[in-house]
Amino acid sequence: MRFLLKIFLLIAVVLVPLSAFASGSGSGAHIPTVPGELISTIDELAAKFDSKVCLQCHEDIYNQWAHSPKSHSFSTERVLQTWRTFIKQGLDREKNPDWSGENVTRMSIKSHCLWCHAPVIKYATDGLVAEIVDTIIAAVDDPDKSKREAATEKLSKLNLDCYGCHNMFALKDGYWGNTPEVDAIYGPTGKVDPANHGENVPGITKTIKSEYLSSVDYCARCHHGCPESVPFWQCKTLYTSYVESYALKGGKQRCQDCHMPKSEKDIWADHSFPGVHNKDFFANALEMDIEAESTHFINNYKNELTPTLCLKVKLTSHSGHGLPNG
Repeated sequence: MRFLLKIFLLIAVVLVPLSAFASGSGSGAHIPTVPGELISTIDELAAKFDSKVCLQCHEDIYNQWAHSPKSHSFSTERVLQTWRTFIKQGLDREKNPDWSGENVTRMSIKSHCLWCHAPVIKYATDGLVAEIVDTIIAAVDDPDKSKREAATEKLSKLNLDCYGCHNMFALKDGYWGNTPEVDAIYGPTGKVDPANHGENVPGITKTIKSEYLSSVDYCARCHHGCPESVPFWQCKTLYTSYVESYALKGGKQRCQDCHMPKSEKDIWADHSFPGVHNKDFFANALEMDIEAESTHFINNYKNELTPTLCLKVKLTSHSGHGLPNG
């Protein structure tokens, strides 16, 4: 009996690391991926579900998205700087070899950061993810300005696009579970644009209704993103701020009501995603009253008076979450 128990324990010890880091399907540190053949170049990955195919039927919405932060989610200076710090100061300092002995720690950026900023990363090979990581480092650290700009331009081909929101994230846990139908576009109504006239879009054959798209939980997928093992109140994010400071105190507005407004004459919601980058939107979210009084500052060391303004500032937030936040 003891001999059989020892055999069982040995098998278990061998199987756990193998299953945890099997890289063929992108499991373990490589998650998430999709079944089938993966893509090995940035250009092919960017073309997989190019948002320009949506332009032919949704010109207004496409132009709104194209001028929004969502269309630059992968290559802004702040994002690249943050990722560079995460890679160099975080991942590179960890020791996490896979079962073959190869260090795969950098690969975990695929399931830490990239899945929200460029959902199409699910279709990338491990080699392409490694190339993207190296390109991120080059975009920030390369001493040659032209090379930094070239790396940034290369990464700008990847971002949060139409297919990411209206397919990969369109169902609850759909991104991780691969549950959305690959050839479908999901919308809050399930209706086809009247201007479409039934024209076919490459790779898309149907439109399906998803009420999840209209829920605040949909936005929380990326604007909360904390592991389920971490207590909600310990993980302070934009979403927890919304829940604790607004929703639990009687607030009724959803994220979409403010950041995807829709007028009575509009068929579809605004896809420019107004936020702090929009001066008019921000002005409505934060009220500022300033009272100024002329006085003097007494410099006892120099025995002189310096003209000074004394300011009394009152800030009133009309936002559904804390400001500043992200």
